[in-house]
Parts: sequence; C-alpha cells; structure tokens
Amino acid sequence: MPYDRLWEFVARADWRSMTPEYIALAIGAFVGAFVVVAVLIRSRLGISKRIERISKRIEMIEAGLSKMQSEIATILQVQTALITKLNGTSKVDSDQHNAAIEITGGDIAGQ
Repeated sequence: MPYDRLWEFVARADWRSMTPEYIALAIGAFVGAFVVVAVLIRSRLGISKRIERISKRIEMIEAGLSKMQSEIATILQVQTALITKLNGTSKVDSDQHNAAIEITGGDIAGQ
C-alpha cells in the first residue's frame, strides 16, 4: 500500500530517497488534512453563529417577559388598591344602612 510505504519514509526520515510519486502523495495528504480541518473549523463557526442568534432571541424573549411581568405587577397593585377602596366603600355603606334615619312626614318616624 502506498500509505504504508509513506509511513516507512516518515518513520525513517529518509526524505532524499523518496520518489516524486510519494512526495506528491505526502503533499496531497497534507492538503487533504488541511481541507478537512478547514471544513471542521468552518462548520464549527457556523454552529457558533447559530448559537449566538438563538441566544439573542432568548434575550429578546426574556426582556419581553420581564416587561410583561412588571406590567402584571402594576396591574395587580392597581387591582389591590381598587379592591381595598371598594371594600372600604362597602363598609361605609353598610354602616349607613344600619344607622337610624328619621323621616319627617308628619308624626311618623322610622328607620
């Protein structure tokens, strides 16, 4: 096999006795390895760009959810204030209903 013979040359480091075919094979192997590494790096960069886009989308969603959460908290505070006011108003109304009212219409007095 050519690769076995190439490995023998590499192991012995006898570069002067290499034939042009094996030199071409060594250069081809080097270029092939370089291309494989370049493709792997490129695909890795593509993945990191996708991850970056996804993380930006997540940040936008989190910002929107935070805004909604603060709006809901504000609404709940207003609702609590309105309920408290309504309860306070209804207590005053119930106290007024229990009070004795004098109706003057001649001699008749009532509650």
